[in-house]
Amino acid sequence: MRACLPGGAARAALVLAASAALLQGCAGRTLYRWGEYDEALYAHYKNPQDREAFVERLRVVIDGAEQAGEKVPPGCYAEYGYALYEEARYEDASRYFKLEREKWPESGVLMQKMIGLADRRGGKAPAAPAAAAAVPAKPVPVKATKAAAKPAATRGPAGALERR
Repeated sequence: MRACLPGGAARAALVLAASAALLQGCAGRTLYRWGEYDEALYAHYKNPQDREAFVERLRVVIDGAEQAGEKVPPGCYAEYGYALYEEARYEDASRYFKLEREKWPESGVLMQKMIGLADRRGGKAPAAPAAAAAVPAKPVPVKATKAAAKPAATRGPAGALERR
């Protein structure tokens, strides 16, 4: 290297190469195991008719993360649960909604409603949370929206609530 570069330049090049090697080793892992989740979701939004492929890819993402002992990305359990809900597999859907609520507490309100929907459709009486049991439920009128015109597969878990 010294034959090619004059004095201080050789040292600078060596320091630069060593720094690059060290920084490459510092590349952090992501917080969640995303797998092909984003690609699968994008492909599904572009072509909702290919639903089976989307559901299978979600299953692969979930299985891969669980087998590796890593976190499943936020929303993945809910998306998979909603796919099961659309197939009238209400008990399985409820289980995945509960997993989403357990792993991601910030989704608790939506997931509790989805669990209730799945349990009612599956013939089970939904278990009301203690705080919600004290407050009587008031019917809320639902307005027709642009989202309601979309196929159910493109609206995700929140889409089921629009049809109530």
